[in-house]
Amino acid sequence: MIKFNETRVGNVLAGWNHLSVIGPIQIRNASGSRIQLSSGEWYDDYIMGWGSCFLGHDSSVIRKSITDALSRGFLQQYETEKHQLLSERFCAAIPCAEKLRLVNSGLEATMYATRIARAVTGKRIIFKFEGHFHGLNDTLTWNIDSSPRSGSMLSNGNGELERLEGTVGIPPELGQLTVPLPWNDLNAVQKAFETYSGDVAGIILEPIALNIGCIKPDEGFLQNLRMLATKHKALLIFDEVLTGFRANIGGAQKDYGVIPDIATYGKAFGGGMPIAGIAGKAEYMDVIAPRGPVQISGTNTGRYLSVSAALAVIEHLEDGAAYQHVAGLESQLIKNLREIFNKHNIPCHIDGYGGRVGVHIGTSMRPKTMKDIEQTYPVKFAHKLFRMLSTEYSLYGFLLPLTYCPEPVTLSALHTAEMIDSACDRLDSALTRLEYHDN
Repeated sequence: MIKFNETRVGNVLAGWNHLSVIGPIQIRNASGSRIQLSSGEWYDDYIMGWGSCFLGHDSSVIRKSITDALSRGFLQQYETEKHQLLSERFCAAIPCAEKLRLVNSGLEATMYATRIARAVTGKRIIFKFEGHFHGLNDTLTWNIDSSPRSGSMLSNGNGELERLEGTVGIPPELGQLTVPLPWNDLNAVQKAFETYSGDVAGIILEPIALNIGCIKPDEGFLQNLRMLATKHKALLIFDEVLTGFRANIGGAQKDYGVIPDIATYGKAFGGGMPIAGIAGKAEYMDVIAPRGPVQISGTNTGRYLSVSAALAVIEHLEDGAAYQHVAGLESQLIKNLREIFNKHNIPCHIDGYGGRVGVHIGTSMRPKTMKDIEQTYPVKFAHKLFRMLSTEYSLYGFLLPLTYCPEPVTLSALHTAEMIDSACDRLDSALTRLEYHDN
């Protein structure tokens, strides 16, 4: 049995790599969709850089772009022809994108997107949805899966939720600029607009709530958000850090036919390279310096190495072959999982988007909100199952439980049908040894 929680292993990269159920690990190598532990054992990887390594850990597409960039001052971050080409390809692919500004991370992109909304509208308040994650910036890290408990309705009946910080160290005063609302609750959004009439700068959301296990919007919900934002002269902001470039070249806004004013990107945008972006309509993007007064910049923004890789990724994805492959794997995984959980008489709702599959053990009904998930997700059972799959079945991140909800199983273009069948066989074996119990 592999031991993960050795105290000598530290975390200098990210706290998220300390998986709470099994502790931190160190890897020796990564290839395709697999990782090699320091012990030498190979594991199938179902985290894949938290969804960023869509083309695998060592994509030949990205490797070639890096090799080509090495002869051209690869650390420089001045404007180049490749920067222009990247912007042109990006804006041609994304429905809302008339202009693109590069940043370093999804956290920066969402932080700057809300700054743009406030600058454009002259208003202060941002609406967000419970469970939706927009990076660990101080004004948006509220009512997420790491908050101390799920939010509850305030007694004034206006639909908003109690503000619950997602980490210590955030002054409660900052929460007054952000109004958390339940996902898929249009009535709550309408009431919040009435309560904060004339002071709402924007609504930010994951168009598909992948951060809480792939909870899709109710039919018409996004369309109604679009209408409400327009009516109240607020900007609609899609956080497509998790959905962008995963199911198609245009993202969730293309799938749903709802065009936001601004959208943010990261993760699969660069195929794992450190790059992110804010895109939107020219009338809003032009408030950014040097055309406008809003400062958005950074020393490491748009490094030539990352830009070269992102351009190569977009060019590679344009023919749709990678998407077709991943969609096939996603369908196969969902079918196999449903059969296995049915076989073991375990209630489970499963859904996916762009090769990210949410497995909601504990209910056969589709959850609509974070509170629905919290009330049905069997945390103790999920921990036991995940620990067994991790330590005895050589699966990394498969059915990973977060505090109140599941992290989606993440597929890449380098996973195979054989890997999916093997993972499901191992899950079947584990469930024969583990008695199911709900909350």
